[in-house]
Amino acid sequence: MKAKNITLLFIALLTLCPFTQYAQEKSISQAFWVHEDPVYPAKVSDYEEYCTILADSCEKYDIKEANWTTISTDDLRYYSLSRIDNMGDLDNSRFSLLQENMGTDEFNELFDNFDNCYDSHYDYIIHLDNELSYMPAEIAEAQNNLEFRKLEFWYMTPQNLQKVLGLAKKFKKLYADKKSKEYYQVFRSGFGAQGQFIIVSISAKSAEDYERIRKANKELLGEARTPIYNDLLKSIIKTESLNGYIRRDLSYTPKM
Repeated sequence: MKAKNITLLFIALLTLCPFTQYAQEKSISQAFWVHEDPVYPAKVSDYEEYCTILADSCEKYDIKEANWTTISTDDLRYYSLSRIDNMGDLDNSRFSLLQENMGTDEFNELFDNFDNCYDSHYDYIIHLDNELSYMPAEIAEAQNNLEFRKLEFWYMTPQNLQKVLGLAKKFKKLYADKKSKEYYQVFRSGFGAQGQFIIVSISAKSAEDYERIRKANKELLGEARTPIYNDLLKSIIKTESLNGYIRRDLSYTPKM
């Protein structure tokens, strides 16, 4: 986690790279601050215990400044997502009040324990792109309540970004025309991300339920999917597919 250093890191970087694109796209997107921890296999149990202590402590002291949703993946990565309204939100110390209530020694010990669970971690911004997502409003809430997430990462060079975004629009139109039941959200990499990518997030009850939805969707789209998909493969440099799980036990939402 290294929460003590995260805010300072972002402030320093922001002075070198103003994020103007976000302000222009705010009406069609929602920004999220992502903290990614690739955890040692031997430390998973310890890491989850520390996450629980952090969430329980925030609840105990009613910390309004903190708010995150945790997603874990089969390859033992843990993603903590916090919604932000603008880049200035990164200047706010989420845990200063928590440190005051816990005491500096106990607070620092907790985050030192986190640091023993991995050898690297990352902070970056992603943007939920509503124009590229296929998520009708009437089913969005039900989808958000599902626990499983298939996360498909599509990496590209900056030169091919616009082409890939154009193909994403073609996919959305095809899904809508066919009235597909495979709903998805599209996230685009932003400030601080390692490389240029989009994430396609598909919700389901379980991995088995996702496979059922995927097979039905592939049959529904038929050959109309093939030329778009082939163009996509020609436009990317790498793809990655992860099984993810919403970890509400490791997440925290302040009381209203």
